[in-house]
Amino acid sequence: MYRQLKWASHICVGNENYHFCIRYVSSIANSLFNWNSRITCFFKKGDVEEARKLFDEMPQKNVVTWNCMISGYVRNGMLECAQQMFDTMSSRNVVSWTALLSGYAKNGNLEVARRMFDGMDDKNVVCWNSMISGYVNNGRIEEGRVLFDEMRIKNDVSWAIMIEGYFQYGDVSEAERLFGETPVGSVSLCNVMLAGYAEMGRTEDSYKLFMRMDARDVASWTSMITCFLRAKEVEKARSLFGDMPDKDVVAWTAMIKGYCENNNMEEARKLFAAMPQKDIIAWNSMLSGYLQNGRLQDALHLFHRMPWRNTVSWNSMLWGFIQQDDIISAQELFEQMPRKDVTSWNTIISGYQNEEALVLYVRMLQNNYRPDQTTFSNVVSLCGVLALYGWGRALHACVTKSGFDNDTMIMSAFMSMYSRCGFINEASSLFRKMKRPDTVAWNAMIVAQACHGSAKEALDLFPCMIQAGYEPDHVTFLGVLTACAHSGLVGEGWNHFVSMEKRWSLIPKAEHYNCMVDLLGRSGMLAEAFELVKQIPLDLPAHAQETLLSCCRVHENFDLSDLVVEKLRSLQPSNIGTWVLISNMYSARGMWKDAARVRALLKNYDLKKELAFSWIEINGCISQFVSNDRCNPRAVDIYKALGSLSALIEDSATLVYRGCYSNFGSSEEINVP
Repeated sequence: MYRQLKWASHICVGNENYHFCIRYVSSIANSLFNWNSRITCFFKKGDVEEARKLFDEMPQKNVVTWNCMISGYVRNGMLECAQQMFDTMSSRNVVSWTALLSGYAKNGNLEVARRMFDGMDDKNVVCWNSMISGYVNNGRIEEGRVLFDEMRIKNDVSWAIMIEGYFQYGDVSEAERLFGETPVGSVSLCNVMLAGYAEMGRTEDSYKLFMRMDARDVASWTSMITCFLRAKEVEKARSLFGDMPDKDVVAWTAMIKGYCENNNMEEARKLFAAMPQKDIIAWNSMLSGYLQNGRLQDALHLFHRMPWRNTVSWNSMLWGFIQQDDIISAQELFEQMPRKDVTSWNTIISGYQNEEALVLYVRMLQNNYRPDQTTFSNVVSLCGVLALYGWGRALHACVTKSGFDNDTMIMSAFMSMYSRCGFINEASSLFRKMKRPDTVAWNAMIVAQACHGSAKEALDLFPCMIQAGYEPDHVTFLGVLTACAHSGLVGEGWNHFVSMEKRWSLIPKAEHYNCMVDLLGRSGMLAEAFELVKQIPLDLPAHAQETLLSCCRVHENFDLSDLVVEKLRSLQPSNIGTWVLISNMYSARGMWKDAARVRALLKNYDLKKELAFSWIEINGCISQFVSNDRCNPRAVDIYKALGSLSALIEDSATLVYRGCYSNFGSSEEINVP
């Protein structure tokens, strides 16, 4: 292109050539603009191959073209390709450097990003902001602050990044102190503070600032309305909405979403009907409101009324069907979608809890969609649930290649997967390599150690987590109590259970009561376990009662078991698992008539317990096994191998273990050579 422009400058010598020259140069510029716009459009749609194909076909390229390619690769998580494009450029500008630097920073690879930043001769404010944002968003706010203080020229974005960062980490006082140093009268920075207060639930502080503002824009009013709505002060929000001088579609939509989130769909519907203008976001907000409140039919009716739909609309309906466990309708809707994005694939994959999810994941790759954080988290978690170690290892390689190996959510999912597959050492190794494990990562490691019987390791991690600055949540205590239960640490278990509400303001859930009853039951403290069961709120599932009944069976405390049976009958009259548990209890006591009566009752009401099954993964293929199943094409070989194993067990010394299983309440005799 440079040669063509140089040639044009030579021919523009006289006035007779001037207009020709202008038209020629303009045509080249317009052509390049169109090509660059098309490349950007393909990248936004995730169609990386078409973007690259277009780039290779371009007759002329300028630095903007190359920057479009770098930014597009970064947007789609393809940092290696972005780096190759950057290295190939004959000339770069500050935009080229900033685009690649931002990619590394957003992906958590801050060391590479910082090396690029330090190597830049010409740094503009956008470049500084990108590096600071990388530090803040990856949990290294102190380093971000050091860089921020070194900036000679700051804009509102620079201040906003740091203020939002302090709100994100709960340091409201530092956010306020920094806000006090900002340029006076900046409406945009006041809006950042309003939004921060809203996130922290500081409604009073937000309102005080709002009233002190000399000037307010639509975003100021909308932020204050949103703050009231999050605090469930709907009437105040509606009053402020009424006082708002100029309402745009964003303000209307915020008010509608507020009504939806506060379960007032009638007011949301009235407000939606009164909107002077509706954009696609307003329609989607109303659609999501119906779905979040479980009104699938209303959502479906609105969906068909929509004048136009985008991918978000289709994804919302897809999510709605999955929330209602209607996977068939979800799959049909998914196949009808005119255009899918990564969220569409993630949503339908999350609807399956079997190997069908893996089939969809493969389809996603075959259709040239790039997995993101959610994709990998969902699929890796499923591999953990199904104990598919081979698939998990393959996914780990894909994650590393895609540049997500520093993502704490995905690495936490891998830790759980390796643990469930029996490879606790690999899970521990991943945890040790994490630079800044978050609450999810700490929980994954504590639960992993607890489930593997390593109670000491699990309990040692608990104070380390607190010292690292992370507060425990319900999952943390579930892991801690499980560790105590597996080691018979009654005193320590009680202390942790009591501290949940007393110290950490966490209300115990059914799972926590279940762990405590299991701990007491294993230790033979059945009376104490029964007293705890009587304290469980009636709205919680009766898992703890089932566990107590199992413990009564193990310790042969039949007097207490009668009381528990009566409680279970009243709490779960139609639960098939409960009745099977009661039938087994009667059988253990030799009360054959009562056991037969329960079985007959199940038969009369056509209640059938779902058959349990096991599975194994070989070369990426999953084989399932069900008791007395003869449908497997290799059934003869399977039963022959089973017979050989049974003979080996019978010929060897045996150890009888009477197990107490919380979920099934069954006592098994297991022969161990």
